Amino acid sequence: MRLYTLIFSLFLIISLSCNRWEYDDPSIQVESISPQTHLSLVALDTIWVAPQIDQNGDTTIFYIVDYFDSSFVIIDSIWMIDSTNQDNSYWVYDTSNFMWWGTDLADEDHGIETISLFDTSAFHTITTSKQELNWWGDDPDGDIVGYYYRWNTDSDWIYTENEGGIFYVPIRTELDIFSFEIKAVDNEGNEDNTPAKLVVPIQNSSPQITFRYLSNPQISDIGGDTSFTFPTRTFIWDLYDQDGNETITDIFYTLNDTCDTCWTRLPGDINSITLTNLDLGTNSIYLKCKDIAGAESDRIQFPDSTMPDNAQVWWVKPLIGDVLIVDDYPLNNSNNALNWYASMMDILVGEDGYSIWEIGDELPYSATDLSANLNYFKHVVWFAAYNNTASANDTYNAAEASLINFIMGGGNLFINPIDFEDTTFTWFPLDSLITLNPNGRLYPGRVIESPIDTSLNLAVSHLIAVRVKGFWPDESEFETVTELYHMADPEGSDAWTGNPTVCSMGQFRVSPVQLSGKVVIMLTGRYAGKKAVVVKPYDDGSSNRKFSHCIVAGVARNPRSVTKAMSKKKVQKRTKIKPFVKYVNYNHIMPTRYQVDLDLKKLVTEASLGEDDKRKETRKIVKDTFEARYRTQATAKASDKAKTGVEYFFKKLRF
Repeated sequence: MRLYTLIFSLFLIISLSCNRWEYDDPSIQVESISPQTHLSLVALDTIWVAPQIDQNGDTTIFYIVDYFDSSFVIIDSIWMIDSTNQDNSYWVYDTSNFMWWGTDLADEDHGIETISLFDTSAFHTITTSKQELNWWGDDPDGDIVGYYYRWNTDSDWIYTENEGGIFYVPIRTELDIFSFEIKAVDNEGNEDNTPAKLVVPIQNSSPQITFRYLSNPQISDIGGDTSFTFPTRTFIWDLYDQDGNETITDIFYTLNDTCDTCWTRLPGDINSITLTNLDLGTNSIYLKCKDIAGAESDRIQFPDSTMPDNAQVWWVKPLIGDVLIVDDYPLNNSNNALNWYASMMDILVGEDGYSIWEIGDELPYSATDLSANLNYFKHVVWFAAYNNTASANDTYNAAEASLINFIMGGGNLFINPIDFEDTTFTWFPLDSLITLNPNGRLYPGRVIESPIDTSLNLAVSHLIAVRVKGFWPDESEFETVTELYHMADPEGSDAWTGNPTVCSMGQFRVSPVQLSGKVVIMLTGRYAGKKAVVVKPYDDGSSNRKFSHCIVAGVARNPRSVTKAMSKKKVQKRTKIKPFVKYVNYNHIMPTRYQVDLDLKKLVTEASLGEDDKRKETRKIVKDTFEARYRTQATAKASDKAKTGVEYFFKKLRF
């Protein structure tokens, strides 16, 4: 009996407990829970503000103060609003109720005022336009797959899968207020109905502009307080804005006069300018920049008496004759060598037939200036000797690119360096160098012979102890080679063998094949500093243009960088290229070492440049060709050299 009673009891307990084991009806749908979004920056502080009314009683300037007290210390200015009845008052933005409260010095309560400047959550601090924000989300019944965010300046929400980013807010006034919203999205497509929000008050900082370090001539470079140039001069500067350099919109420059209407505007992303046709005599340049909020930088100038190391006078010299003597002998303080060359030119071309340029210990100018100054002349006599210091660079070596440009443009170069560092100079190809004696000394009585005319033979009158070298020219690089002087047979303690050359004359072999496809840099005009590719050269000129020139196709506006995350539409937009096509004098381009596999000879012809309609159509064809080549540069079947050339060609030059 007891056993039956026990079994029955167990059955009863189980029966009564069955409802506890039942699951919810799966046919009843459970409502999906929306995700939640959080920002790492949370504004909790109370901002204390004090007004100061102007003399007219019309405008109140609000200041951020450190505490609510009559002895407050001003931390920063907020902004200006019209007010006539708030004299001797303090104001505070209550971050709990998001309202402005006011009280006078007598602590009389004014209650809630109507000058609420914000419509949402409070702010933490005044900051710059560069904002680094971070966020995260959580979803009780799923996963966070992304976020939508927008600033109050945006009309649409922007999707991202990142959980942070750096933003540059477009400042419009001295102090501006921005709000940032972000909402999470879960794996079911649900969005946060209450996006996280942050109000950011942004105090604009003024931009800064400075001349690029050592871009202006130093007094030590030129041996005095005067900087000499011919009517071309390039100035290079650096920009900085705490709010981000992207906020700098304008650069202004003026020459010799700072009147309100004298300034010329440049885009905010420009870092240099080349000035031409400069007035002769002393000159000064002034620069300043402005940001998107209208704040201007301090004005800088060259020359500047506050920069004692910089040259203190900028003097533009006149162009005299078609011969230029380049004095590259900084230790020659008494100018004995310069006077000797000048006396020779007095005989050959007359006193009004040549100009003099003393460049000092270092090249004080940009490559653009150097090329422009050389290209003003047909003939350049460049002499050098010992530098001031053992570590100083050989200036003629640093001028290699400009010398290439000058020679390829048809100029004649006579160079007398004290020593060649190597034989790699493309402007003076050498097969090999030879030191005439182990110690480089050339003893009195040694004869330097002229194979052209023995009556021109020279004899060493006294010891020359300056590491004298001879050389063998590389005739494969010359169209013609003429030996002007060589050493006579060695005698006594002389160590050389044969008759090494000490002076020769050659004409470079430059064929259309070498020039076509060559990447060059434009030196003058509206496209100065832009890259172009040589389409067709005219070494001997043409019927319409008697000078050496070529047709070039260049990039006026470079493509912008792209990433894998960008859409196809955005990639297409960022890879657009604005080209130019034109005739250009050899003197106005600087060849680079780069070659590109762009064959434009059939696309760009003399006929296609003859009329405006044809020229416009040609530019369109070149544009399509450039863009197609740029977009396929990663997969193009070209040599490594060609790929390197294309990559360089489409990159924007940075000075």
